[in-house]
Amino acid sequence: MLPGLAPGERVLFDRIAYLRGEPRVGEVVLARHAARPGVRMIKRIADVTDEGEYVLLGDNESESTDSRTLGAFRRADIVGRAWVVYWPAERLRVLHRQRMGSE
Repeated sequence: MLPGLAPGERVLFDRIAYLRGEPRVGEVVLARHAARPGVRMIKRIADVTDEGEYVLLGDNESESTDSRTLGAFRRADIVGRAWVVYWPAERLRVLHRQRMGSE
């Protein structure tokens, strides 16, 4: 997920973020792999289709399994929004501030 995430970084995901609002283009999300039950993928939202599905893309196009091969993702397949990089400690940072109210 470069430039957002580097290999080896560990991320906390906000699993209730989308109870308060809809996913937005540009957000890094954790999503269920459409073809492999139990597998989760970290992708960036690139688009929202007219059908209300999401085009999820990896930042490293040549190495990513994403909507280019799997098609659009349903809203139910998006599990959470990337929130904090917690490891390695020297790269600790907040990726996304919590939404407040009806934002």
